[in-house]
Amino acid sequence: MPAAATRLVASISGTVVEEGTGTPIAGARVHVQTDLSTVVISAVDGSFTLPTAPAVPSTITAAVPYDRGQPANWLTGATVASDGDVGVVIELRRLPTADVASYDPDTSQLCNACHQQITAAWAPSEHARAATNEWVLDLFSGTGTPGGSAGYVFRDTHDADDTGFCATCHAPLADALDPGNVFLDEVTDAAALEGVSCLACHQIDSVDGDVNALHHLGNSTYRFPDDAGFSSPEQFVWGPLDDVDFGFMRASYAPFFETSELCASCHQYVNPTTGAPGQSTYEEWLASPYAQPGPGHRECQDCHEPPSAAPDVACEAQGLERPGDQVHAHDFIGSTPTTLADAFLVQLVAAEAGGVVEVSVDVTNAGAGHAFPTGVSIRNGLLLVEATLSGQPLTQLSGPTLPFWADDDVPGTAPGDYAGLPGKGYARVLEGRINGQGPVVRPVLFIDAEGVFSDTRLPSGETDTVEVSFALPPGAAPGDVVEVRARLLYRRAWRATYVTKGWTETPGGLPLEIEIADEQQQLTLVEGGGTVLEIPTLDRLGAALFSLLLGGIALFWLRRR
Repeated sequence: MPAAATRLVASISGTVVEEGTGTPIAGARVHVQTDLSTVVISAVDGSFTLPTAPAVPSTITAAVPYDRGQPANWLTGATVASDGDVGVVIELRRLPTADVASYDPDTSQLCNACHQQITAAWAPSEHARAATNEWVLDLFSGTGTPGGSAGYVFRDTHDADDTGFCATCHAPLADALDPGNVFLDEVTDAAALEGVSCLACHQIDSVDGDVNALHHLGNSTYRFPDDAGFSSPEQFVWGPLDDVDFGFMRASYAPFFETSELCASCHQYVNPTTGAPGQSTYEEWLASPYAQPGPGHRECQDCHEPPSAAPDVACEAQGLERPGDQVHAHDFIGSTPTTLADAFLVQLVAAEAGGVVEVSVDVTNAGAGHAFPTGVSIRNGLLLVEATLSGQPLTQLSGPTLPFWADDDVPGTAPGDYAGLPGKGYARVLEGRINGQGPVVRPVLFIDAEGVFSDTRLPSGETDTVEVSFALPPGAAPGDVVEVRARLLYRRAWRATYVTKGWTETPGGLPLEIEIADEQQQLTLVEGGGTVLEIPTLDRLGAALFSLLLGGIALFWLRRR
């Protein structure tokens, strides 16, 4: 029998120690690089035994999960070992505890040198243009588009020293160095103008503070380690992989990068003065079915940063090919016609009863891990319910109508103005005084919000039933066909805002309005038209006279008895 066949359990064993001191390190995850099928944890004395038999000499990595609260943390380390090796030593370098006093971060080209595939996916994303987003600049300083100075402009209506905290999330590499004090329209640094870039995420070392605080103003922290001239700060990065071994990168394994808490850093916050909600996407996810343990569990990344379809050659010089299921897509897909259509279900039922068409529409948020709509409060949804006979709309008798914000601010009715029509609006409408002064207005941005005027958003996993009734005209006959229709629309901004600013598409080139669903039903009448008593709307005087009339009739009948 060949000698190799006599070994019943192949293994590689050794010790994980600190570089320079030889101190044993417990709790390190040890495995063959890119192979997560077998992972072992180093013991108290740093020892490990990896029951694996690589066919060729392989890179064996070790990493301790980063914890900002611990006195010592270590970078990922690695060595090369073969099947059956014993006494293998994996050294982990201690992470510097001090940060540099000043920092000029590099642009994405630093990362693109190796990560071309990821950088190419990120470059056209909304994250990449966060600092230069025309809509954000129009609302902040009026400088994003030719018509951006029309309507609401933050800097025109607020104190001169008020930054509005926009740069905190939209240009974090600038704001993190001077938290809360950076004006978005004054950002000039090339790296900061790349918005939510490679380093803007991968130099976050914790998200463990107040979830409703604004990013690094209490909800997250950054690290720019001072390595006393041996390494520059941008070489230090944090991420979800525990086996990154490359000489230029100083990688720390941060498991929270695969959790929704990372996204909460910017997608969950309140007005720091009034406590009015800004974004609540993280809390919406916590309340969703997807946050529950089990086979249906999904983090934000599972939908918005799913595994890559193809392997990633991180660095050709290093010759490392990482399986696609270990690499997250970095295009950060959000609300598109396809993703919205996949996430929502609209069911329409119509019936005839006594000269009335009764319509019931179920709208189900079946696939989104958050409310509809989510994110900034200018986003909104509309359900339009229509019933027509021979092309003429039927008169609504009961049920909700679309709110004021479904129209623009231009006098008269234009195509796209839907306020007052049968249906329902889905939005969180904030109200407050601009710069804390003057009358209360609505809707306002979170920075002016003092409270919530209304919140009709549809939570994840829930169904909203909208019931509307329409009167059949007296001339409607059996056999006539009533066309019933329910359309669910998504608007990326208040109609009044995009009409006033002259926006015709999103900064990413997507439509302002997306039709999520269009359900139609033909209802063949059996009974036909009837007489439906409609009580006209009365003013106060009319109501009083009507009450007197009813009272007189009642008194007359009592006296006759």
